[in-house]
Amino acid sequence: MAESKRILIVGSGGIGLKHIKAFNALENPPRLFAIDPRPESKARARDLGVEALDASWEALDLHDFDGVVICAPAPMHVPYSVRCLNEGIPVLSEKPLSHAWDGVEDLLKLAAQEGVPPSGVAYVRRYHPLHEMARHLLASGDLGEMLETRIVAGQPFTTYRPDYREIYYASRAMGGGCLLDCASHMIDLVQWYLGPIGDMCGHIRHLALEGVEVEDTVSLSLDFRSGALGSIHVNQFQPLNETCIEFCGADAVLRIIEPGFRCRVWRKSSADWEDLDVPDGDYAYALQRQAAAFLSAIDGGPPMRTSFAEAALTLRLCLNVLKENE
Repeated sequence: MAESKRILIVGSGGIGLKHIKAFNALENPPRLFAIDPRPESKARARDLGVEALDASWEALDLHDFDGVVICAPAPMHVPYSVRCLNEGIPVLSEKPLSHAWDGVEDLLKLAAQEGVPPSGVAYVRRYHPLHEMARHLLASGDLGEMLETRIVAGQPFTTYRPDYREIYYASRAMGGGCLLDCASHMIDLVQWYLGPIGDMCGHIRHLALEGVEVEDTVSLSLDFRSGALGSIHVNQFQPLNETCIEFCGADAVLRIIEPGFRCRVWRKSSADWEDLDVPDGDYAYALQRQAAAFLSAIDGGPPMRTSFAEAALTLRLCLNVLKENE
């Protein structure tokens, strides 16, 4: 029997603990290690059976591990990923790729080199089985060409992250705010379906969340290189937690509702919605599939579904919107 992989989790805060749980839920889980400067975060990692190390990032020998998952704040994503690739260590970085463009070009040049280890960015919706199924359906041509996408999303963010004032979210310099932290998920997802966005513009605004100044509302207009158009509207204050994702063409409309992960189609010849059978799975299951994919990539399997180059395009689009709204 093959020896278990040794995976280092860098940062065992909220998202780090979700990654730990995802790896632990696999049929053949790896051996997990974690670093975090906060004693309480180390304690939570240990409670999940992780070996929480006392060493700092700079003092670690990365060759002690088979892969690294970066769950530290956004300003660390690029320099930590560069170190991993320079030392030949597979790396999966949390999103967004960064909060700024500094160092991104160097990372992209490094990631494009021949023989570079597996790497990617954890935009987890690409691993949800419903999105996998729906993307295959659109690619098959059965619903005709998709000419437009619309996303309308909202959530009571204070319910899910009551500590939002004290974490990275409250600081633009740490990658906080709705655009990079939340809406970038949607920007990444629609590009997985419809290809690269050529141009994106829009408005961001702080409307409701108390105790922070970063935007809690985003309204974006998308122009895809294929000629398709799109829009993304997200707020983080409404009492309903729901995301409605639509792809529209002359022959059909495909609608996805999250959470609950329902999918339905309205065809040109239809008089009502057709509910599609979809595979089971929630966000935690998508994280598990992403964790399994990372282990597979380390063993020579398919690359991670969001590359550094794709995440960099999403970052560039977001930074342009941020600059427009200064």
